[in-house]
Amino acid sequence: IDYWTNALADLPDQLSIPTDRPRPAVMTYRGDYVTVAINPELHQRLADLARSTGTSLFMVLQAGLASLLTRLGAGHDIPLGSPIAGRTDQNLDHLIGFFVNTLVLRTDTTGDPTFTQLLNQVRETSLAAYAHQDVPFEYLVEILNPTRTLAHHPLFQIMLALQNAP
Repeated sequence: IDYWTNALADLPDQLSIPTDRPRPAVMTYRGDYVTVAINPELHQRLADLARSTGTSLFMVLQAGLASLLTRLGAGHDIPLGSPIAGRTDQNLDHLIGFFVNTLVLRTDTTGDPTFTQLLNQVRETSLAAYAHQDVPFEYLVEILNPTRTLAHHPLFQIMLALQNAP
């Protein structure tokens, strides 16, 4: 809890990005998703970048999305939701069930960092979040008690998930 309280202190209530219509006063739950297929050549280049910087493909995509959101006007404090397997205990390896948790991965783009600098920051932030993934998201929301509204999800409004299976 102490880790998350510090990591998510002063989190922005919501990301403001240009949209084609105003945000409704009450969530409709008609969100959408964007599927992006990466061709083999681009995948190889992204994997090479990840390898050369000591990061993962997911971290490269996270840094890229945070950078894009900043350029679109979302500010320099970018919280992204991310699903995580939730199987840190080896006793769960042979159990059937859905143990997924949601993490809030926060990226600070202040100071116009180079992409390599941003990747280093994303790596450190993500690894720390992974190490503290056992706190259930719902409990985290309860403890942090962010300003609640019917207009948007608490703690983050954009989720990044990498599904690298066919």
